[in-house]
Amino acid sequence: VDIIVLLPQGHCTKIQELQMTTVLKENVHVFGVEGNSDELDEPIKTVFADVAFVKKHNLMSLNSINWSRVLVQMAHHFFAYFQCTPSLDTHPLPLVEVVVPTGAAGNLAAGYIAQKIGLPIRLVVAVNRNDIIHRTVQQGDFSLSEAVKSTLASAMDIQVPYNMERVFWLLSGCDSQVTRALMEQFERTQSVNLPKELHSKHSQVLPCPCLCSQVPGSCPGCWPDP
Repeated sequence: VDIIVLLPQGHCTKIQELQMTTVLKENVHVFGVEGNSDELDEPIKTVFADVAFVKKHNLMSLNSINWSRVLVQMAHHFFAYFQCTPSLDTHPLPLVEVVVPTGAAGNLAAGYIAQKIGLPIRLVVAVNRNDIIHRTVQQGDFSLSEAVKSTLASAMDIQVPYNMERVFWLLSGCDSQVTRALMEQFERTQSVNLPKELHSKHSQVLPCPCLCSQVPGSCPGCWPDP
């Protein structure tokens, strides 16, 4: 197995950079690339859209572009629930609140799926100044800001949370045509106002407001440190 690591230069802490560049194994190949996380995701998605190329070279991705990553994260929600619940003999099962720090919304999509399976969790989304998920949940405004804002939580510095496509699909009742129309509009205009019916379903799954986590004070309305 060969591992290819794409390091967005200037968008990681020094410790993160050293973690990736000091692995001295022959099968680990680290490349520094220009651009932010969103720009880095584009060529990766393009490569994996070429099914013949992927099969020929036996490629896989370890980020949440790969559906398997989301399935593993779903299992994390179940594991966390079992750790937090003293007994499974009660009825109904107790509700557990799960705070999900997110950039690309992979763990959020996993939590949605866990809920649909029947796991009694309440999701709270934690974002930073790159707040497209917050605006989508609160206002139905799925649109890009002018630029990606750098924060101390660099892994969350994302403006195009590609897993929201999966979230929209789930909330639309697995309607592929509705989801495709929304994402094609987003590709063309970089802005989508969610239909009222679809936006209202967000509040059923995310009844709590989004909060700012990991970068205290970096966006309006964040919860103060305890």
